[in-house]
Amino acid sequence: MDSYQLLDFGNEQRLEQWGAFTLVRPDPTAIDWPQDEASWKKADAVYDGEKGKGEWKKKKDIPEHWTVAFDDLLLHARLTPYKHTGIFPEQQANWNWTRKIAKKSGRALNILNLFAYTGAATVALAKDGHFVTHVDSARPSIGWAKENALLNAIPETGIRWMLEDASKFAEREYKRGKKYDAIILDPPAFGHSPTGKTWRIERDLKPILEHCAMLLSDTPSFVVLNGYAVHDTPESFQTLLSGVLHAKGPKIGFRLEAEELLLTAKDGRTLSTGIVTRAAFDL
Repeated sequence: MDSYQLLDFGNEQRLEQWGAFTLVRPDPTAIDWPQDEASWKKADAVYDGEKGKGEWKKKKDIPEHWTVAFDDLLLHARLTPYKHTGIFPEQQANWNWTRKIAKKSGRALNILNLFAYTGAATVALAKDGHFVTHVDSARPSIGWAKENALLNAIPETGIRWMLEDASKFAEREYKRGKKYDAIILDPPAFGHSPTGKTWRIERDLKPILEHCAMLLSDTPSFVVLNGYAVHDTPESFQTLLSGVLHAKGPKIGFRLEAEELLLTAKDGRTLSTGIVTRAAFDL
């Protein structure tokens, strides 16, 4: 099965191998110079324009969706109107980390995945026998995630699908007295729900984190928090998550790590794509 590779980057663009197809997409953080200019001319499709204001120009027939492998995980990719493919490959580091930490628990975990998008993290953990509550406010994203679950032969009993605003859902679950052994949050820097409510990370992240901390069970496994806002740093996210867990979370020790999420190009250069803070609990 064909997999993903960052082939080259520069001039605020990426050249990527997505399974059977090679794509060029804009990326404002790719400020280096391309190293293999000839390979760019062979791309199967190029996104022309800025995010949300452009279109894909195809040089060959590309199906409505196709499959890309990430180790044992199979995911559907698509050419969306907003330059994305429905998969964030840098998140593979998180998928591998959560599966490793969850396995150490020695039991099936009850996991909450907020802002869960097309479900790669959900499917990866459900594939290992954990039960995942998948929360996203966009119906098309949940439909796509269900395709990925089917592609990986996840049983229907392995995932609870919730078409909900993540903040409201976390608050309601806390009021209901619900508990989870692990929580993943992948919030955008800015966004809005189908009802029109605006999400601003500088205003809304801490309250949802506080609810999440209080949703953790007495025997928690992990918390993962991703970030994409330009003003956020691994250190600021680590400080925020540490403070919330100490104040609101279960009274149990945890280890924190914070880092940039990176993609490594074919020539060994790295491209920063975001940040992550991970908490693993000492059980």
